[in-house]
Amino acid sequence: MKFSDLRTPAEWYPEARQLKRQIILHVGPTNSGKTYSALKRLEQAKTGVYSGPLRLLAHEVYERLNIAGAACNLLTGEERRESDGVEKWACTVEMTPLNREVDVAVIDEIQMIGDEQRGWAWTQAVLGVRAREIHLCGEATVIPLIQRLAETTGDTVTINKYDRLTPLHVEKKGFHNSFSNIQKGDCVVTFSRKNIFALRKKIESYGNLKAAVIYGNLPPETRAEQAKLFNDPHSGYDVLVASDAIGMGLNLNIRRVVFESISKFNGKEIVPLTMSQIKQIGGRAGRFKTQYQEGYVCTLNNGDMRRLRDALATVNPLPLASAGLYPTLDQMEKFAAELPNETFAGLLDRFEQLARLDGDYFLCNLSSQKDVADLIQHIDLSLQDRYTLVAAPSNADDPFISKAMLKFSKAISDGTELALQDMVTLPSGAVKSPEKLRELESWHKVIVLYIWLR
Repeated sequence: MKFSDLRTPAEWYPEARQLKRQIILHVGPTNSGKTYSALKRLEQAKTGVYSGPLRLLAHEVYERLNIAGAACNLLTGEERRESDGVEKWACTVEMTPLNREVDVAVIDEIQMIGDEQRGWAWTQAVLGVRAREIHLCGEATVIPLIQRLAETTGDTVTINKYDRLTPLHVEKKGFHNSFSNIQKGDCVVTFSRKNIFALRKKIESYGNLKAAVIYGNLPPETRAEQAKLFNDPHSGYDVLVASDAIGMGLNLNIRRVVFESISKFNGKEIVPLTMSQIKQIGGRAGRFKTQYQEGYVCTLNNGDMRRLRDALATVNPLPLASAGLYPTLDQMEKFAAELPNETFAGLLDRFEQLARLDGDYFLCNLSSQKDVADLIQHIDLSLQDRYTLVAAPSNADDPFISKAMLKFSKAISDGTELALQDMVTLPSGAVKSPEKLRELESWHKVIVLYIWLR
């Protein structure tokens, strides 16, 4: 019980508590310029860090700052580009350097502090970053929670609110389940990989328009390339079919967002989209300083239009209740010392059962980590190596990834080296079936896992 006490996570970061930190919240809807203001401040600072949810975003900020003459390093789970004497970093939020003191920190998409899987990384960054000035960018739903967390850290909070830069209109009616009204600049959003390709085929069957595709399992570089094709008025790709992966991390010139559905499968059951998700996705229509200065949004099914209107008309969605946490290595080592015969998955189970939490925090979902822990339990590894491996970007349900994870774990146990070319079998030409495409996506994830563990 003592080692699973999570009621005072602010005390886990004593170096940060010694600083007098100022938190500046930049909150507003999509296309409001909130992140722009924070990044300008980072650009001016002598030292600083940008932390974002995606490698794409980290890379974009890295390039932007270097082009502006503000030398910047790049730090993600897959890539590290650092130069001597450079004291700025653009990184994915999990890689936020908590061991360095900087002038300015920018933490993007701060509402993800409440995410069931990854929220802990935002909590860690907010509580632990050693910056005198911290800019948090995201939705207004985080304001009360951040104010409460700041009371425990002794930090001051300033709130800057932003309005949308382009108008967003809800269409009078939906598509009547037909794509006969599809137009250049439209983005059709669906939440199934299978649906994405079926909808693209249906849209292109009309013969006038060609569709680009974006979804979460595509590598970031491929997503960026598809976005580039869609944004280019001369590419021939006039329509986009996408998942909620468009909700952040890509600059897209969308005239109208069309929701194929306003429900999605959450891994267990089909659930309605939250108001926040509808606003985040629908708000991608109409981008400032593009050919689409006004945005439009509607649904494929007319019956979904009322729910869409209600969500976009909601001015004050429910505030986030709590911030995510993940057990630290130190806590897991103390747990293991008390329960020497317990498996690592069993330790995570016990931790979940015994965790004592303050009302402002919750324990993130550990099911994926437990699956990986069970997969590699029979391999002789130190607890620190197990902790690292279960935190790696992997999915034990994917046979390609689980097989690779076993090989990586065995190599770590034996102290041997693995060559990437011995782990991955890539096709010699373009893939021509959904099954082969899914296989190629899995191989890419194996490559990412290899680089992450390297």
